Amino acid sequence: MPEGSQVQSMFSGIARRYDLLNHVLSGGLDFYWWRRMARVSGAAPGRRMLDVAAGTGDSSLALARRGAEVVSTDFTHAMLALGPEKFRRKGLDARIWASVGADAQRLPFADATFDGVTICYGIRNVERRERAYAEFLRVLKPGGRLTILEFSRPRWAWLRGLYDFYSLRLLPRIGGWISGDASAYTYLPESIRAFPDQSALAEELRRAGFAEVRWQNLSGGIVALHLGEKG
Repeated sequence: MPEGSQVQSMFSGIARRYDLLNHVLSGGLDFYWWRRMARVSGAAPGRRMLDVAAGTGDSSLALARRGAEVVSTDFTHAMLALGPEKFRRKGLDARIWASVGADAQRLPFADATFDGVTICYGIRNVERRERAYAEFLRVLKPGGRLTILEFSRPRWAWLRGLYDFYSLRLLPRIGGWISGDASAYTYLPESIRAFPDQSALAEELRRAGFAEVRWQNLSGGIVALHLGEKG
């Protein structure tokens, strides 16, 4: 998998087409996955949420629609620059949203600042996950919830076969064609396949100090939704 600087360069170059890529490459299921993430994250009026690796803000949008105050971070500034435009188009009050350029391993916030932290499709790109987990714990209030939405390995053999064909052969070509950069999505298949399975990621969270860790499969296990709470 490429280093963080390489990933940043890739995403900076395709920021304007990133939403189209997301929707096409997920078959439109990303809308369902984001809504599910927001629902279980605890986002609600009066709650302050941190959305890490927020990209162009669709995951933040899902949180804000539940009435939460949202702070979005991403290490790719070109992505975050598109967020305000999206929030305005959706008619959301700008006061419930803010963006900060930040890496998941170094969050510029005080201790116990947020009621919840979310990270969607971003934890696999973090070079030192243990450092990111420590930061998530630090900025969460006691009882606050971490929600991770990440690709996983489908549970059924037939779906795994389709998924492998799609991710290894079609996804890089489609992503390269839509983005205008043939190399933009070539790293994705291996980064997804190399990522720990659902139970392994859950164990990572327990070792990092999260309590009440649990996970659930979505769409046959194409993605998994992990939850952990700060004790």
